[in-house]
This record gives sequence, C-alpha cells and structure tokens, in this order.
Amino acid sequence: MAAPSRPVWTAGAATTQCGVLETDYGFLWQGMGAGVRQTAAGMSVRYGLTPQMDVRWGVPARLWQSGGGTPALEGVSDQWLSVTYRFWEQGARVPAMALGYGFKIPTANPAKGFGTGYVDHQLAFIASRDVKMLHFDFNTVGTLAGGPGGYDGAAQYGLVLSSAATKQLTWLVETDGGSQPGTADRYGQALAGVQWSVRSWLVVDTAYTRAYTAGSPRQQFTLGWTWSSRPGAVAMARERVKRLLGK
Repeated sequence: MAAPSRPVWTAGAATTQCGVLETDYGFLWQGMGAGVRQTAAGMSVRYGLTPQMDVRWGVPARLWQSGGGTPALEGVSDQWLSVTYRFWEQGARVPAMALGYGFKIPTANPAKGFGTGYVDHQLAFIASRDVKMLHFDFNTVGTLAGGPGGYDGAAQYGLVLSSAATKQLTWLVETDGGSQPGTADRYGQALAGVQWSVRSWLVVDTAYTRAYTAGSPRQQFTLGWTWSSRPGAVAMARERVKRLLGK
C-alpha cells in the first residue's frame, strides 16, 4: 500500500514497507516575488530496506523560472540521498519516533540561483502520534549548509495534522519554518492539502502553501502522485507480458 510523503514538507515516522519501492512525481509552482515565477517538476524514489528503515533518492528536479522583467532560466535542482530509521513504535503514552539523515549533492547551477554549489547535511528527529481520528507528525531538523566560509547551522520545525475525511480522502494542514542558513531571517509557511487514494498502490495529492513571514517563495501550489510496487511483482508481470507476446 502506498504511504506518500507528499504533499507536506514534514516527514512522518512511518517508513516504506520492507521490499516495497515507492516513486513519487510532482509539479510545484512558486511565486518568488517581484513578478518572478518558478516551476519545478520533481521525482523521488524510496525503498524499504527493513520494517523500520527506508532509503530515499531525491532525483534532480527540472526548474523553469520566468517573469519580473528578467531573462527566462532553465536548469536542475540539487539532489538528496537520505535514510530514515524508526527506533520506537507508538505506545499508549509515547509517539512513534524516528531519526533521519540527508546528504545534499550539489547538482544545481549556482550561477542561475538554483543552488549554492556546496554540500549540505540534515539530521531530523521525527515523532508521530495517532489521537482518536487525528494523526500528528512533528519534526525538528538541523541543517549544516556548506558555503565559501565553511558550514552554517540552522534549525527548522514542522507540525502536520491529518485526518481521513472519507475512506479515500485525507485532509492535511501544516505549519513549518525556522532559521535559514546564511541569514538572520526566519521563514515560516502554512499549508492546506488533500490526498486521494485512487487505488491501494496509487495516491494523488495537491496542496496550497502560503508564507506568513517575509522571504521567498511567497506562495506555492503542488500537484503530484505516489506509486507503490514490489520490484519482484513488477518483474513477474513483465515476464508474463513477454510470454504472451511470444518473446
């Protein structure tokens, strides 16, 4: 069954099922201020290594930027490799807890403003809890952002509240933000979104995000989907199709 991490930014302690491959795709439209608009087409792949651990590859997204009287730009974003390990299951009084580590590979072009050109590290503490019909996810994320003068630290926080509206539809609200590397400014945003379980292995999502502090992006709109499959089952289906075609 698909367990999407989209469309929110805050992670949950639930990991991808062992032996299951999840792929998510999505489009992100951002208002960057001064009439500049940015569009991103992204993808990530997650695989369940054990019942408590998964690994994720955030594939470089395609980026397009235009408007505001500036020349149009096109390029790719940075990519991320990360792992999440759930070390505590939810109990009667305590939430499920997990740790996550992420490593940024600088594939974006700094000259276009799509990246810094330096390696970043992120360490996250994740707590998740069910309270009657509501589900909560909370994150504390520490970032070490690389730069010409070495690493600069920052801390971000996120909280998501979600609940099933129907058997197939789930609504989500989120607030997240914190200090930003390389600046004394703080950034905060709020999100409202939904997930629709089309099938047990396919979930479609959409969300609107609005910043409530100064900074960019001012607003964002996302649309995407998550696909879940077992690699062994996919391989078997492919072989059956080949036999039917006489190959």
